[in-house]
Formats: sequence, structure tokens, C-alpha cells
Amino acid sequence: MKIKNKLIKVVSLVWTIVLFVSCSEQSPITSDLTFFPTFEFEPTAIVAVGDTFTPSATANEGGVDLPVGISGSADTNTIGIYTITYSATNSDGFDGSETQTVIVHDPSIVGTDVSGDIQDVGRPERTGVISLVPGTTSIFFVTDFAFGGTFPMYFQMDGDVISEIAQVYPFGATSVDMTYDPITKTFTTFVNPYGFGYTFQYQ
Repeated sequence: MKIKNKLIKVVSLVWTIVLFVSCSEQSPITSDLTFFPTFEFEPTAIVAVGDTFTPSATANEGGVDLPVGISGSADTNTIGIYTITYSATNSDGFDGSETQTVIVHDPSIVGTDVSGDIQDVGRPERTGVISLVPGTTSIFFVTDFAFGGTFPMYFQMDGDVISEIAQVYPFGATSVDMTYDPITKTFTTFVNPYGFGYTFQYQ
């Protein structure tokens, strides 16, 4: 019992010293309570090719507006997937940021609806889901078109013809060669520069 009491006293003393030292050091936080920057913006912006797009977001710290920094751009003359980053710093020097996906599409292109659940022909446990991007007539998003559940990407359908569109891929991939066979309803993907090929079919 005496040993337990002594141990409690030692632990209490150590915590008292730690708290004293921590409080005596100069803290970079100037406010009693810090609020990290929060943002209001559209996570996904759909833009018709040739139209204009102006990045827009607001940021605030506990209800107080903050200046917003913007990085990235979207080429609205080229079909593609672009990323805009919004950033802000609160009064205590803490940074915050959010990203917006800008999808530039051609509304005159109408693609075959290839939405649905797919699986790798060689490895059925590798699955994905294809969906039409709302607000477009030809841009589709697939949750996995390579590797194993970790390769999401966008692609375009012009009728039955599938094609790659400009975007940033995961794992440093530079491009993806794709085909779609409307008869067998199968997709093939070939990831560059790794040379990995896959065949997907509807479940």
C-alpha cells in the first residue's frame, strides 16, 4: 500500500513538472480557443468546353472570414479533369486546405451508358463501379480500373468508343490505354509505364 501511494505521488510530481514547463514555454497560440479554417465551395464543378470557370471559395475561422489562396487551374478549352486547391491560415498560424475537382466536358458528345458493377475477369475479387458523372453526357467515373481497389479514374464514352481524358493518376501512372467491346461488354485497361493489363466485365 505504501509503495502504491509513493508511486502515485511520484507520477503526480512528474505531471506537475511537465505541466509547469509546458505552460512556461512561449506558446504560438495567441487565442484561448483556436478554430481551424473551414471552407465553403462546390467539391465538383462541371464546365462545358469553351465556357468560363472562375475558382471560388470562402474560408472562415469561427465565423470570421479569412483570405483564401488559390492554386491550380482548369483549361476550359480542353476536355479533362482538373484540381483546384483552396487554402487559408487562421489567426494562430494553422493552415487548412481543400481541393475542388473541375470536370470540363463536351455536351455535344453522348456516350453509351456503361454504368454498373464490374469485376476483373482474371480475379473476380477485384471489382469496381462505373457511374455517369452528373451534369455530363459522356464522362464516367470508375472506382477501380487497375491494381486492386486503388485505381479510380475518369474516362469518356463517345457512343461505344471509350477514350482517356486528361487527369492525374495514382501511383505515378502516366496514361491508361483503354478499349470497350459493346458485344461482350468488356473493358480492357493497360497502365503506363508499368505495363499492367486488365480485363473487366459487368457482374
